[in-house]
Amino acid sequence: MPLTFAMLPTTDRTRSAPRLDAQMLSDLWVFRAAASTGSITAAAGRLNVTQSAVSQRVLRLEARLGTPLFIRNKSRMLLTEAGSVLLQAMTEVGMVLNEALGRTTPVEHEALVVSCSPSLATDWLVPNLQSFYEMHPGIEVFVRAELGVPTVNRLNDEGVDILIDYASPPSDLRELASVAEFVFPVCSRQTRERLDGPEGRTFPLVLLHDDPAEAEWDLWREANGCAWPDRVVTNRLFNLAHLAYQAAMTHQGVAIGRSIIVNRLLTMGALVVAVDAGPGTAGTYRLLTNKPSDADSPIRKFANWWRESMLQTQAHTLAILAATDEPA
Repeated sequence: MPLTFAMLPTTDRTRSAPRLDAQMLSDLWVFRAAASTGSITAAAGRLNVTQSAVSQRVLRLEARLGTPLFIRNKSRMLLTEAGSVLLQAMTEVGMVLNEALGRTTPVEHEALVVSCSPSLATDWLVPNLQSFYEMHPGIEVFVRAELGVPTVNRLNDEGVDILIDYASPPSDLRELASVAEFVFPVCSRQTRERLDGPEGRTFPLVLLHDDPAEAEWDLWREANGCAWPDRVVTNRLFNLAHLAYQAAMTHQGVAIGRSIIVNRLLTMGALVVAVDAGPGTAGTYRLLTNKPSDADSPIRKFANWWRESMLQTQAHTLAILAATDEPA
């Protein structure tokens, strides 16, 4: 992959260009952290150094280059034109070095670092991962359960090979596979019995939400042409779908269930369908990478397994939903 570096803007073309040495390379790496986070504090946390160390290294680099790299204000550090040029170059350098290290480092087993939401990791990926190992015994998978914006810089900085994203806009990463999700209300068996019982119309219903779930309730209602629940309810908010499902399992209310993530909980009987109605379409899971991914690469093998396994899980959930919706 060829590198193309634009020249740093300068009004003095006769001035000698700075020469790259060990000190400048180190300062450039610190600059990259500050530029990608937009914050001296965040860069210091990422690099595990003090804020003053980051500030001094950036100032030293600006002095050597003879041009400012940031426009500093109270809320955020904005890149100058020269800073944007350097950040692009350092991003490309990081990608090339990571690719070279991957080609030259001998390993007994190939390894993948896969990042996804804690809910998907806990309720689907880890419980199903054994089937991947059985298909590809020479590939190890390190699962990182975390939330974050899908960007090239994040994958480069954190050494992530694959990121599985949900409900985010398109990014600058390459999409290898995707699976559209379906949603429907779920609750504990005890809560369902109360909803179906004599007190069903007056039962003090609580809706359990994670971040994108409020919109998913509307998508489900639209798909079914209904306004359920059609009475005043209480809403409780969580930052993870997994937490909303845990609350539903302990009889605290009704959550909007994503067909893939709730499959295991439905199969175990920990959750049941809360109302007899069909699913609604929601967001899309996307498997993203910025690494080489030819047909025989570990990344492509994982992507193929992931999509097929997700679809199998989803089909099983929709079969459960269809059986529940059938008249007795």
